[in-house]
Order: sequence, then C-alpha cells, then structure tokens
Amino acid sequence: MHRSPLGPPSGGKAPLIYAHRGDRSRAADNTLEAFALSVEAGADGIECDVRRTADGVLIMSHDPTHGDLPPLCDLTFAELRDAAPEVPTLAETLEGVPSRVYLNVEIKNVPNQPDFDPTRSIVTEALDLIASTDDPGRVVLSSFDPDSVRAAGGHGRLVRGLLIAGGVPMDTAISMARDLGVEALHPPMSSIAGDPAAIVDLIHSAGLAVVVWNANTASEIEAATAAGVDVIITDDPGLGRSIVGSR
Repeated sequence: MHRSPLGPPSGGKAPLIYAHRGDRSRAADNTLEAFALSVEAGADGIECDVRRTADGVLIMSHDPTHGDLPPLCDLTFAELRDAAPEVPTLAETLEGVPSRVYLNVEIKNVPNQPDFDPTRSIVTEALDLIASTDDPGRVVLSSFDPDSVRAAGGHGRLVRGLLIAGGVPMDTAISMARDLGVEALHPPMSSIAGDPAAIVDLIHSAGLAVVVWNANTASEIEAATAAGVDVIITDDPGLGRSIVGSR
C-alpha cells in the first residue's frame, strides 16, 4: 500500500498525528530529543522548522533567534554549535528521524524577520538536501510564505502545503492554495472551530487535504478527528495517539 504523508483518503479514516516541533510536552522544541520522544509517543510524523545560518547551514528553529544569541542568520554554524549544541541541522534531523516517520518541513521565511530570503534559495537548498539524502516521498514542505511554497513546485513525490494564520478567510485561503497547486491547506484549529465538519468538507471539496495545527487539547483533537481532517499537528503527540488510536 502506498504511504502518503497526508494520510489515507478522507472519509471516516483516522487522521495522522504529527508532533508540533517534536514532543513539546516533554522536551525543548525542534531538538533531536523532542523528535525522538515524538517517535516514542507513536507520532506518525513530525513538524519541524528550517532556517539558515550565516554560512548557509540549514538548521531547525522556529524563531529567528535562540535564547540570548544574536539572530541565527548572523552566526556561523560553528558559532551556533558552540553556543547552542542542542540546535540540530536539517541533515541531522533527516538522518535521526526513522524513515517510517513522516516529516513536515516548514520553511520559515517571514518578510519582517532578519533572515528573510527574497530569493527563496533556502527552499531549493532544503529540497536539494532532502533529495540527496532522504526520500522526498515522506516529506510535506510547507510555509506561510506563498512564494516559498511556489518555489517548491515540481519536485517529484514531495507534497506541498500552504500554512494560513488565524483570521484569514477560508475562501481566500482555498483560492490561494489552488492557485499555488498545492496538495494541502494547513489552517490553525481556531480557523475550523466554528463548524469543523462543514469547513473541512469545504476544503476537501476543493481537492485539498486538511492539515490542522494547534489542536492541543483532548476536545480539539476529538473535534478535528470527527470532522475528518487528514493530519493533526499537536504539541502533545501522546495525547493525540491515545485519542485517535493505534495504527
């Protein structure tokens, strides 16, 4: 049976559980420890965030800074590794996460942040690394930046998802996703909470998988599951696994 990082076709099937930056309920996010604990908790996949050092090394970090350090884009990798050895590279993540576990690789590329890359070369570099060292078929590449998502088009078996923030009208989000030709839309739980089943059906009717993030409580995970989402990204993968059940 062909495996897909977006899960089985919708229609009553249980969603996949992805750990949000790893198992944040038990370890610092975007660390190899958090990723390993996610696997231990039974996560189907892991969502992680990619940025770049001053000398071009792709690293895992949600924020453009780490602790009291200068912006990560102003540090060489050697300087970062010396000051914060817990920050892994994308290469270390690809190697360390078992091949059976999916990866949602989010490209962090925000215009008002110090490491914004208007060329979107970070996307090409991440995809080249994935293609040369791993199976692109286990990867979802996502971003809030539509141009970063666009830059990832045409890369074989890798699938793409458009992240949207809360407050973006769903019709607008669906239109953007369809224009980009992506496979999935990634709304926050707050964006589907008003009428989860109807909103998920609307997204599915546009030919898009639904990857919901920030579903962190039992009631949120239960509501997302009942609505038929394809993937749940949660801070507590153990809780998600216990609600959705084993595979």
